[in-house]
Amino acid sequence: MSHQMNITLTDEEYAELAAEAGRAGKPVESVAHDMLAQRLRTSAPGQQGMTARAFLERQYRDGKVLNLPVAQQSTSAEEAERERLAQIFAQGKPASEMVIEDRGPR
Repeated sequence: MSHQMNITLTDEEYAELAAEAGRAGKPVESVAHDMLAQRLRTSAPGQQGMTARAFLERQYRDGKVLNLPVAQQSTSAEEAERERLAQIFAQGKPASEMVIEDRGPR
């Protein structure tokens, strides 16, 4: 079974859709159908959980994050700075001991 419907687009929306169709080398109707089908698949209820990367990419597309993290090795200078900071902040009692002390005697 299939259904047919008319969709009204502004000139700007149609121009963007036509440009996308031109880049893909497909008819405008085909690109619109593909976009709608993809959107429905990604927002379907009961869908399996997203991977962390897919979640980040969706947040980026929705404009909620400014950039995507890129996996890269730390330089030796960055590792040395991390170690230095770890030594500075590792001094004193652990937070768990301070919480136990703050509770007082039972």
